[in-house]
Amino acid sequence: MMDNELKEYEIVEETAKSGHRIYKVNNYYLHSKYDPIREAAKFAERHYKKNYLHILFGVGSGYIAKALSEKITEEEFLIIVEPIEFLADKQLEKENQLERCIIIKGEDQELFEKIYEPFGNTFGKRVSVVCSPNYDKVCSSYYHSILKIVKDHIYMQQVNINTIKYYSKEWQKNFTLNLFYAYDDVPLKCLEHVYNVPVVVASGGPSLTKQIPLLKKVRKHILLISSGSTINSLLKYDIEPDFIVTIDGGINNYRHFETLELKQAKIIYSLSNHEKIRERFNRRSFVFISNISNIDNNLKIYAQKLLNKVIDSILGGSSVANFALHIAYMISTGPVALIGQDLAYTDNKTHAEHNRNFRKIDETYIKERGMFYIEGYYGDQVLTDYAFLTMKHNFERLLQTFLHPERIYNCTEGGVKLEGYQQLSFQEFCDRYVDTSKNVPMFDIDSYPRRDVQEWKEFLDRIENEIRLHDKVKRLAEEAVLLLKRNVSDTAFDAKILKKLDKIDEQLKPIFDEGMMSLIAQPIILDTFNNYLPKENETEQEMYQRVYARSMDLYSRLQEAAIDSKSYFMQLKEKIKNKIISMDKREKDDESHLRNTR
Repeated sequence: MMDNELKEYEIVEETAKSGHRIYKVNNYYLHSKYDPIREAAKFAERHYKKNYLHILFGVGSGYIAKALSEKITEEEFLIIVEPIEFLADKQLEKENQLERCIIIKGEDQELFEKIYEPFGNTFGKRVSVVCSPNYDKVCSSYYHSILKIVKDHIYMQQVNINTIKYYSKEWQKNFTLNLFYAYDDVPLKCLEHVYNVPVVVASGGPSLTKQIPLLKKVRKHILLISSGSTINSLLKYDIEPDFIVTIDGGINNYRHFETLELKQAKIIYSLSNHEKIRERFNRRSFVFISNISNIDNNLKIYAQKLLNKVIDSILGGSSVANFALHIAYMISTGPVALIGQDLAYTDNKTHAEHNRNFRKIDETYIKERGMFYIEGYYGDQVLTDYAFLTMKHNFERLLQTFLHPERIYNCTEGGVKLEGYQQLSFQEFCDRYVDTSKNVPMFDIDSYPRRDVQEWKEFLDRIENEIRLHDKVKRLAEEAVLLLKRNVSDTAFDAKILKKLDKIDEQLKPIFDEGMMSLIAQPIILDTFNNYLPKENETEQEMYQRVYARSMDLYSRLQEAAIDSKSYFMQLKEKIKNKIISMDKREKDDESHLRNTR
């Protein structure tokens, strides 16, 4: 008997009729008793998928792993999960380690998720989980855990991809036009550790409603942050927050804000936020860059170059509430309470009452959203969906990045259970941390220096340079499309045309390494790569036709994207020019007034 983290397996080593070593675990054979090598070859032939990430559950004696790894190409990868540590160690002892392969030993879901995630992000839906013979019987519950992790990740990634595709043009437009406001707005960094008071982050889940009476009582003695559209629910109860965090670039997000009248609340917005929200609140605000991927890091460098100041990059996720929590943790050294963070359809409601998106759910809606049950705040089962599950995972990951996670409390009293979070009733949080004898002072936003007319003129120069770069991308992409059309053969590229295309790519590369075109180009390049993957046993003609179609699609889309993006920069240029004209006029009027009063 061999121990595997409190699990016991009866492992028996035998010899197959072919003379090869095989194992029997709990009376189940992990390989053929006759010819495990031949069985492994057939298994690999049956389960191998071109262009896929393969996850093999169970290594046994290693024959299937070896046969599968021999088929894996440079574009593919193999992850082996071996729950039985004795068998994993036996495989790891072998000198001839498998190529493009990693072995995960033991039943460690967290380790599997950590290793799988970057591969999952690269391969997307192209993931094949293969179970070695009888492992689904020997290690049934862990096998189903692995299947669930992979399935959930694929669904959640699809949610992200759909969102990015749906909003890609809006993000470009919002980022560009928000630069106009960000140039004179205050970087969020200025609020870092300014406060040492309790913070409440209010989100729009159904459980928010029951917290309203207590929230009204303590309002003056806490820092209150509203997550996006939650502002509507708060204002209905005459509660105005100190800050409203908004990141969403969609028109529906703007509609939450278009009729609001605020007395004191300050906007904290991401550059991806719908630009009309900042325009609608014609007052200075705090600005940051949302950090979800490597693209966002490139944008941070780019934005700082254009704006000529440091702009904070805030780690968040798929929900504005993820960012609101990080901002709460950043601006105060005090404890932070989450309320209304259900991430579930508590009491069959989508949102708190008075949220514009509020509705009661029925069986049709449950099926449409593909809802399912997971563990709730009270250890019960609650209804959620993959969009909410993505946000839940983002919250759990975010907590792990905090140096002092003990400052964060989930006081929602409903919805899903957020793993790793301390649960506390909102009443207990207030009793423990809120001092009703003290009011919270506000940050003087106008103490941050303003830009003068000369700085605005320098900003204009930088924007005009960006417009010239867009023109260059458009011209090069047009040239590439014409070169492709000139290729007469339907089986191969002309050497001269290939050489010219290589020169075009060389000129495009530095432009795509930073700036707006990196945001535009990277998703297009990734998309065209995934849409034109090589087929099994591809002929030379098929390969040529695939590469030709991919190249034509790539350059055509880059050309169109450069035209769209340039139009947003032209709008930004006009805004800056009008600002400079008005500042020049004001300066002249002031000088004239000064002369007349002497």
